[in-house]
Amino acid sequence: MSDESMTAEAQLRRPQTLGAAGVANAILAVMAIGTVVWLGLLLATMLRQPFEATDDLIWLAKLRSDSFLDLPLSPAWMVQSSFYRPVAEFLLKCLYALFGLNPTPYRYVQFAVFLLLMGLSLQVVRRLGLRVESVLLITVFAIGSPFISGSVVWISELPHVLVLVCFAAALLVVLSDRTVTAKLALCGLAYAIALLSKENGIVLIAFSIYFLRTAPFRAAIVFGGITLAYFAMRAVVLGPAMGTAGVDESVGYFFQMLSNEERRRLFSGYAVYKLYAYNVVAQLGALAFRITQWGIIFDRPHYQTIVETLSTALIVGGFVVFRNRPRPHSMVLVVVTVVAIGAPLLSYSYARDRHLALPAFAYAFLLAVAVNELASLLRSRTQATALIACVWIAWSLQAGLMLRQINWSSADVIERLYRANETPLNPNLPPDVWATARAHALSLAPPSRQ
Repeated sequence: MSDESMTAEAQLRRPQTLGAAGVANAILAVMAIGTVVWLGLLLATMLRQPFEATDDLIWLAKLRSDSFLDLPLSPAWMVQSSFYRPVAEFLLKCLYALFGLNPTPYRYVQFAVFLLLMGLSLQVVRRLGLRVESVLLITVFAIGSPFISGSVVWISELPHVLVLVCFAAALLVVLSDRTVTAKLALCGLAYAIALLSKENGIVLIAFSIYFLRTAPFRAAIVFGGITLAYFAMRAVVLGPAMGTAGVDESVGYFFQMLSNEERRRLFSGYAVYKLYAYNVVAQLGALAFRITQWGIIFDRPHYQTIVETLSTALIVGGFVVFRNRPRPHSMVLVVVTVVAIGAPLLSYSYARDRHLALPAFAYAFLLAVAVNELASLLRSRTQATALIACVWIAWSLQAGLMLRQINWSSADVIERLYRANETPLNPNLPPDVWATARAHALSLAPPSRQ
């Protein structure tokens, strides 16, 4: 082929290339604008939420009487509980000292923490070498996932979000160019903060896997030492109550919810291990296929069942491609996978959607990586962007359904709990706390109901 013909062919291809890039950029712009809209709708939804009628108010009432110096040696949430969360309590105490019982400023802080989480996710996406639109997918996934959005909305579930921030920060650390010593120190710090925020922070011990090749002995000392110190503090602060979480909770079992009395009758003695096994399987089924909620199997398929199942299929397909074409950071993906699969094991006592916030966030990263791997098989950037956009659209629809459900639930709480009860639902709750929260909740009702 002559030089003239090659030049002419290149000139013909150039407009096609520019046109394809323009289409890809247009798709990316639509995704970005749509994600910003969903973030705005999330904030608007959060601002319409009253305090959760039991957990939020009990915790804030306790913190009202606690001093900052009391928090390191105080059980979390209630004066007598099986929870030890001093970092989360310190943050909530700061918020209470600033805002009292006005929930609106709390919502802005919660939203800022969520934006911080998404900012860290963007940096992780870049370090993993994924397409930038992947963070848009992760954002709508976080809004649409009931496991994450429920924790973002409720104040008493803020500890879950703190654990997610620690997880994302630790991912960013191990993906950085820091020395092994610096990485180990910072990962240890993130692990300690997560542990002191919520019990499921112990799952971040999975980051020790990353150091098996480079600093196994030092990693064992750091992660093992933090874990032993944590359990020693739990024993000192909680005493005999340190291992009693969930023993009096109602549980979902197949197609029904069992009361505490029914649970004790059906699963006495060693039979309780059957319930533990069921709870773990139910939580894994919820995470991968959304076939259960609070341990109860759905009697009919929902949209989220479809989108979650298809997402799991994409993850499987993407990692088949990844396996055939090894990439950098494979050890980091092992850590993420261990977190996604291992965290549901902590739900052995009773299954709740909120327990899946951490594994769901790890699942989101696995989905982003898998979709990028599948997109790399396509011939053009436009096709790759379109594939990610299709998954983004599917989760955007779920985000809309999730926000609608949150609004419906808050309206139900206002009418069924706050309007119907002039006195506190919990006898341990001070009447003035209930009266203040009730007045604000009723102000959120539609004008026709005020």
